[in-house]
Amino acid sequence: MAAVMAAALVLIPSIGVDGAYHSIDGEKSVIAVDEDADFTIIYTDSDHEEIDISYSAKVVDSKGNTMSSAVYPTTGEVDSGTPETLTVTAPTTVGRYTLEVTYTGTYTDESGAEVDIGKVVDRFDFKAVEPITLTASIALKDPTVDLSGYGVYFWVDGQKMDDSYTTFSVSSNGKGTATYDWVADASSGKHTFWVESANGGVVDIKGLDEKHDFFVGDNDYSVYIALVVIFVILAIVLLVWVYRKPVKNFGKPKSRR
Repeated sequence: MAAVMAAALVLIPSIGVDGAYHSIDGEKSVIAVDEDADFTIIYTDSDHEEIDISYSAKVVDSKGNTMSSAVYPTTGEVDSGTPETLTVTAPTTVGRYTLEVTYTGTYTDESGAEVDIGKVVDRFDFKAVEPITLTASIALKDPTVDLSGYGVYFWVDGQKMDDSYTTFSVSSNGKGTATYDWVADASSGKHTFWVESANGGVVDIKGLDEKHDFFVGDNDYSVYIALVVIFVILAIVLLVWVYRKPVKNFGKPKSRR
């Protein structure tokens, strides 16, 4: 499912100057707003023993504007073949963004001369989204059953969310809830979720495995409903006005003399 990308391994490799290899490696390209995600960068130059390469990192929006405090660290030195970790904080505004890493520096060639690599840029596109909170309610036929530690996984549109493991919060009357913040580039329209036991067992729980539908996108028709109501009211007013409008009596036309 295109909407769920949290578990996808994304690798963007490039071959740079004189066969140098560089890449950005991340586990997800969809991040909840104001949440952190780690990315790994690497620069490898196996053709030259002596390199002096540094990097600068930034996050830009779709218009190319740099987002402040969106990546740490913003600068550093690289050792050939040694991964470096960058922590990206997704902006608070939903949208598409790009992590840009620019390498600059020199390497020493076979003659001993220093060669400037210029600017080498890697880019990684990601999307910041608002999480969708899913809540499942359950009820025990026997409220004395202890559900502490009873775990469940959420399933969305037929796929198990591996990061959704949670336990029920059960009250004294045997009712409980489990929640999960679904972070995905979800398509508009109807989606379905349910919870399944992570422990197995034969505990009789009402609500387990029950499917629930929810909608993503603009499904609020209140504006259209309001317009229809206004139209109907105006139509009624017009009909009443026409019905109650006094009829002018001009009398019989005078006969010709």
